[in-house]
Amino acid sequence: MTALSSKQNKVLRRMAMLATAAGLAWSVAAQAQTQPFGQGFDGWSFTATKEKSGVVNCRATRKAGGREDILAYRNDNHTYISVKAEGRKGKWPKTIVRIPGKPPGQMEWKVDAGADGGRMWFIVDSSAISEIAAVGRFEWSLTDTEDSAIVNLGKRTADAWERVNQCFVKNT
Repeated sequence: MTALSSKQNKVLRRMAMLATAAGLAWSVAAQAQTQPFGQGFDGWSFTATKEKSGVVNCRATRKAGGREDILAYRNDNHTYISVKAEGRKGKWPKTIVRIPGKPPGQMEWKVDAGADGGRMWFIVDSSAISEIAAVGRFEWSLTDTEDSAIVNLGKRTADAWERVNQCFVKNT
């Protein structure tokens, strides 16, 4: 057996460091894996993502008309609705989320909202999401702004929310 030169030792050390780094990267990627959860329908697709923290985030994502709307239920009991932020950034406590066409104060919830420029999210209770899913649309109005919109989620939103709940139950 012959001794390795200094240069060969450096190459081997670098290869070992790269292999270790690759192993760590694979481990991190494995901790945040997204898997499909059943067949999609009516523009909805379904995923279960195991995040680094161990939380499983069950999502229904609907792409329609350039929009991407998400209904989500995490196995740590956090639920939310997410839409494209269209450049919005910030936090809006006491944002109003409501079912359009209902009298003020009925089917209306004050929720925390936030946006990072790419996505905007509304932290909405699961029972409120069930009500929204039953009618297939909701309206949001950001606190202390004139910014609001009505979001149509489609005719099978209740079925999509039911699939998200099945994912939640399977992962709790």
